Amino acid sequence: IFVPVKIRKKMEDLEKLHFTGTVWRPPHEAHSVLLQVTVGCTHRACKFCSLYGDLRFRMSPLEEVEADLQIIARYQPRARRVFLVGANPFVLSYGRLVRLADLIRDYLPKVATIGMFSRISDIRQKTPEQLRDLRLRGFTGISIGTETGDDPTLHFMNKGTTAREIDEQCRKLDEAGIEY
Repeated sequence: IFVPVKIRKKMEDLEKLHFTGTVWRPPHEAHSVLLQVTVGCTHRACKFCSLYGDLRFRMSPLEEVEADLQIIARYQPRARRVFLVGANPFVLSYGRLVRLADLIRDYLPKVATIGMFSRISDIRQKTPEQLRDLRLRGFTGISIGTETGDDPTLHFMNKGTTAREIDEQCRKLDEAGIEY
Protein backbone atom coordinates (compact mmCIF):
# COMPACT_ATOMS: atom_id res chain seq x y z
CA ILE A 1 0.00 0.00 0.00
CA PHE A 2 1.30 3.42 -0.94
CA VAL A 3 1.35 5.87 1.97
CA PRO A 4 2.13 9.49 1.05
CA VAL A 5 5.37 10.82 2.61
CA LYS A 6 3.50 13.48 4.63
CA ILE A 7 1.24 10.89 6.26
CA ARG A 8 4.13 8.46 6.81
CA LYS A 9 6.11 11.21 8.59
CA LYS A 10 3.16 12.01 10.86
CA MET A 11 2.74 8.32 11.71
CA GLU A 12 6.44 8.04 12.54
CA ASP A 13 6.22 11.12 14.79
CA LEU A 14 3.17 9.79 16.61
CA GLU A 15 4.90 6.44 17.19
CA LYS A 16 7.64 8.34 19.05
CA LEU A 17 5.22 9.56 21.73
CA HIS A 18 5.94 8.04 25.14
CA PHE A 19 2.94 5.98 26.20
CA THR A 20 3.33 2.92 28.43
CA GLY A 21 0.70 0.37 29.36
CA THR A 22 -2.98 1.18 29.44
CA VAL A 23 -3.73 4.71 28.30
CA TRP A 24 -7.15 5.65 29.57
CA ARG A 25 -9.05 8.91 29.78
CA PRO A 26 -12.60 9.76 30.82
CA PRO A 27 -15.13 10.13 27.98
CA HIS A 28 -15.42 13.89 28.57
CA GLU A 29 -11.70 14.20 27.71
CA ALA A 30 -12.22 12.80 24.19
CA HIS A 31 -10.99 16.00 22.53
CA SER A 32 -8.14 16.70 24.93
CA VAL A 33 -4.50 16.28 24.01
CA LEU A 34 -3.09 13.34 25.98
CA LEU A 35 0.30 13.74 27.64
CA GLN A 36 1.86 10.94 29.70
CA VAL A 37 3.47 12.27 32.88
CA THR A 38 3.23 9.14 35.05
CA VAL A 39 2.95 5.42 34.45
CA GLY A 40 0.91 3.13 36.66
CA CYS A 41 -0.66 3.85 40.02
CA THR A 42 0.92 4.64 43.36
CA HIS A 43 -1.63 2.49 45.24
CA ARG A 44 -1.86 -0.65 43.07
CA ALA A 45 -4.08 -2.37 45.63
CA CYS A 46 -7.62 -1.20 44.91
CA LYS A 47 -9.91 -4.07 43.94
CA PHE A 48 -12.09 -1.73 41.87
CA CYS A 49 -9.35 -1.23 39.26
CA SER A 50 -7.95 -3.61 36.68
CA LEU A 51 -6.15 -1.03 34.57
CA TYR A 52 -2.75 -0.48 36.17
CA GLY A 53 -1.99 -3.48 38.42
CA ASP A 54 0.77 -4.81 36.20
CA LEU A 55 2.72 -1.55 36.05
CA ARG A 56 5.03 -0.16 38.69
CA PHE A 57 4.44 3.53 39.30
CA ARG A 58 6.99 5.91 37.83
CA MET A 59 7.19 9.55 36.88
CA SER A 60 7.91 10.28 33.25
CA PRO A 61 11.27 12.00 32.88
CA LEU A 62 10.84 15.67 31.96
CA GLU A 63 12.93 15.01 28.83
CA GLU A 64 10.27 12.53 27.61
CA VAL A 65 7.46 14.95 28.42
CA GLU A 66 9.22 17.75 26.57
CA ALA A 67 9.93 15.53 23.55
CA ASP A 68 6.23 14.61 23.43
CA LEU A 69 5.22 18.25 23.70
CA GLN A 70 7.46 19.09 20.73
CA ILE A 71 5.66 16.50 18.61
CA ILE A 72 2.21 17.51 19.87
CA ALA A 73 2.96 21.18 19.13
CA ARG A 74 3.64 20.25 15.48
CA TYR A 75 0.21 18.67 15.04
CA GLN A 76 -1.99 20.40 17.63
CA PRO A 77 -0.53 23.92 18.00
CA ARG A 78 -3.92 25.38 18.89
CA ALA A 79 -4.78 22.78 21.55
CA ARG A 80 -6.88 24.27 24.35
CA ARG A 81 -6.90 21.39 26.86
CA VAL A 82 -4.35 18.79 27.95
CA PHE A 83 -5.19 15.67 29.93
CA LEU A 84 -2.22 14.28 31.85
CA VAL A 85 -2.11 10.50 31.47
CA GLY A 86 -1.34 8.01 34.22
CA ALA A 87 -3.45 6.51 37.00
CA ASN A 88 -2.90 9.42 39.37
CA PRO A 89 -0.62 12.20 38.11
CA PHE A 90 -1.89 14.51 40.85
CA VAL A 91 0.44 12.61 43.19
CA LEU A 92 3.26 14.65 41.67
CA SER A 93 4.61 17.35 43.93
CA TYR A 94 3.26 20.86 43.69
CA GLY A 95 6.59 21.99 42.23
CA ARG A 96 6.56 19.28 39.56
CA LEU A 97 2.97 20.16 38.57
CA VAL A 98 3.95 23.85 38.27
CA ARG A 99 6.91 22.85 36.07
CA LEU A 100 4.61 20.73 33.89
CA ALA A 101 2.15 23.61 33.49
CA ASP A 102 5.03 25.88 32.44
CA LEU A 103 6.32 23.30 29.92
CA ILE A 104 2.85 22.83 28.47
CA ARG A 105 2.45 26.59 28.00
CA ASP A 106 5.94 26.85 26.45
CA TYR A 107 4.90 24.45 23.67
CA LEU A 108 1.14 24.93 23.59
CA PRO A 109 0.50 28.57 24.50
CA LYS A 110 -3.24 28.36 23.77
CA VAL A 111 -3.85 25.66 26.40
CA ALA A 112 -6.31 27.08 28.90
CA THR A 113 -7.04 24.02 31.02
CA ILE A 114 -5.33 20.88 32.29
CA GLY A 115 -6.99 17.77 33.69
CA MET A 116 -5.84 14.46 35.17
CA PHE A 117 -6.66 11.59 37.49
CA SER A 118 -6.13 11.74 41.24
CA ARG A 119 -6.47 9.65 44.35
CA ILE A 120 -7.89 11.24 47.48
CA SER A 121 -4.47 10.85 49.15
CA ASP A 122 -2.91 12.96 46.36
CA ILE A 123 -5.21 15.87 47.16
CA ARG A 124 -4.48 15.54 50.88
CA GLN A 125 -0.79 16.25 50.13
CA LYS A 126 -1.58 19.69 48.68
CA THR A 127 -2.26 22.76 50.79
CA PRO A 128 -5.30 24.94 50.05
CA GLU A 129 -2.89 27.66 48.83
CA GLN A 130 -1.17 25.22 46.45
CA LEU A 131 -4.52 24.05 45.12
CA ARG A 132 -5.63 27.63 44.45
CA ASP A 133 -2.35 28.36 42.67
CA LEU A 134 -2.65 25.20 40.56
CA ARG A 135 -6.17 26.31 39.60
CA LEU A 136 -4.77 29.67 38.47
CA ARG A 137 -2.18 27.79 36.39
CA GLY A 138 -4.95 25.96 34.52
CA PHE A 139 -5.52 22.80 36.56
CA THR A 140 -9.30 22.95 36.34
CA GLY A 141 -10.50 19.38 36.50
CA ILE A 142 -9.54 16.24 38.35
CA SER A 143 -11.13 12.84 37.84
CA ILE A 144 -11.22 10.95 41.11
CA GLY A 145 -12.07 7.26 41.24
CA THR A 146 -13.99 7.34 44.49
CA GLU A 147 -16.39 4.58 43.32
CA THR A 148 -18.39 4.71 46.54
CA GLY A 149 -18.97 6.65 49.74
CA ASP A 150 -19.73 3.53 51.74
CA ASP A 151 -16.99 2.93 54.33
CA PRO A 152 -17.37 -0.87 54.57
CA THR A 153 -17.14 -1.13 50.77
CA LEU A 154 -14.16 1.24 50.63
CA HIS A 155 -12.41 -0.92 53.21
CA PHE A 156 -13.35 -4.23 51.55
CA MET A 157 -12.15 -3.00 48.15
CA ASN A 158 -8.90 -1.70 49.69
CA LYS A 159 -9.44 1.83 48.41
CA GLY A 160 -7.20 3.32 51.08
CA THR A 161 -9.60 6.09 52.09
CA THR A 162 -12.82 6.75 53.97
CA ALA A 163 -16.01 8.56 53.05
CA ARG A 164 -15.07 11.34 55.47
CA GLU A 165 -11.65 11.80 53.80
CA ILE A 166 -13.30 11.90 50.38
CA ASP A 167 -15.66 14.62 51.60
CA GLU A 168 -12.87 16.65 53.24
CA GLN A 169 -10.59 16.56 50.20
CA CYS A 170 -13.38 17.35 47.75
CA ARG A 171 -14.26 20.38 49.88
CA LYS A 172 -10.64 21.54 49.50
CA LEU A 173 -11.03 21.25 45.73
CA ASP A 174 -14.32 23.18 45.90
CA GLU A 175 -12.63 25.99 47.82
CA ALA A 176 -9.83 26.12 45.24
CA GLY A 177 -12.27 26.15 42.31
CA ILE A 178 -11.08 22.85 40.88
CA GLU A 179 -13.87 20.70 39.45
CA TYR A 180 -13.97 16.97 40.03
